[in-house]
Amino acid sequence: MKAIKPFKGVKDGEIYPTEFEVGDEIPPELEAAAVELGAADAKKAPAKSN
Repeated sequence: MKAIKPFKGVKDGEIYPTEFEVGDEIPPELEAAAVELGAADAKKAPAKSN
């Protein structure tokens, strides 16, 4: 999933936030937060298989 607007998030195992710019790949652990903040489009997210 790629960012459609800038946002900050803390990756797993890190203590400081990373600033994601438009077009940056969003790590799986931050995808839900990015969608909720409007920084990623849930409709464009690939379907996850269980």
